[in-house]
Amino acid sequence: MTGLVRRSTAAIAILAVAGVVGVLLVGSTAPSPLGAQPDPGRQGVGTTAEVTPTPEPATSRAPGGDVDLGFQLSAHHSDRADRAIAVMDRLQRAGARWVRVDVGWQTLQPEGPGPFERWYVDLLDDVLTGARERGLQVIVSLWLSPAWASDGGSPYAPPDDVEDYADAIATAARRWGADVAAWEIWNEPNFPVFFEGADPATYTRLLCAAYPAVKRYDDSPVVFGGLMYNDDGWLRQAYEAGAKDCFDVLATHPYVGPSDAPPDTPAVGAVWRLTHTPAVRAVMEEWADGDKQIWITELGWSSGPDSDGNPWDRSVTPRQQAAYLGDAVRLVRSRYPYVGPIIWYRDVDGPTDTYQDGFGLLHPGLRPKPALRALRDAARGR
Repeated sequence: MTGLVRRSTAAIAILAVAGVVGVLLVGSTAPSPLGAQPDPGRQGVGTTAEVTPTPEPATSRAPGGDVDLGFQLSAHHSDRADRAIAVMDRLQRAGARWVRVDVGWQTLQPEGPGPFERWYVDLLDDVLTGARERGLQVIVSLWLSPAWASDGGSPYAPPDDVEDYADAIATAARRWGADVAAWEIWNEPNFPVFFEGADPATYTRLLCAAYPAVKRYDDSPVVFGGLMYNDDGWLRQAYEAGAKDCFDVLATHPYVGPSDAPPDTPAVGAVWRLTHTPAVRAVMEEWADGDKQIWITELGWSSGPDSDGNPWDRSVTPRQQAAYLGDAVRLVRSRYPYVGPIIWYRDVDGPTDTYQDGFGLLHPGLRPKPALRALRDAARGR
């Protein structure tokens, strides 16, 4: 669901195929952070000159704690909502108030435009109702193209006709608008494995088709799909392509690289740093969008095993994972008052003993990891 890019083409192919198979079986499933070093020479991803916008005063949450913390739900990747409900129970009690739910367009409309797939609608009905009953605000991320929507048939290919996507998200907004707090358009469109071509102009056309489609049925914010890293260069190109009036909130996924580095690692111009957030803000201010918030719709560290010593797949200990969660929240809240919700990736560790499956707040059996206590402490203002 996020993207730390793997240099090995073979590894990308294996993970992409695994992700596609998972999507076909259970909906909007995708690999967790792919975990490898990005190519600094690739357009839109790499290092840029550090730009510091006009300083803003530090802010803090109310003494009662941080009400803008949440988690990425993976427990709904099934044909039943039971596990997702149990997970939402645990994390809501720990203080989470937001949940990000990825929804597979290809699973909603596998055969063509028209009515949504009944079993998947029932599943999402149960998940969204469960979130509402627990006081969780939902961010829906709609992505993954059905095979019929693009010539190549890949779920990661942009649709040939953006109106097909717009029609789908309009139908979703009409059905679930009362239970959804925000609509995120795709996932990491600047990452070519998740959005083939990673072209800012192509994404902007999709975004600008989706915006009025959502607004016909729901006034909730439309979110510029979470950028992999704090990719200010790619964002600027999207603005140049006309994105300014097509979103209400900008989302980023500011994973830190190397992947065991702490949250406050200096940016030094690198987009793969949480501390590069001011550069993204500077682009927004250049385009007179300073009134819009930045939301962090994915952020996390893995406590799974290292992947062959790759510095972009380095894990941390469970205690470090917890410490980094608390440190990241404190850093963002003290330095970046324009940032709204912070969504931890993810709810539950995956089923394998690998780096990619180690990002959860809970063990697979739903036992708490130290990171869950760190979330609870941050939510309570400790």
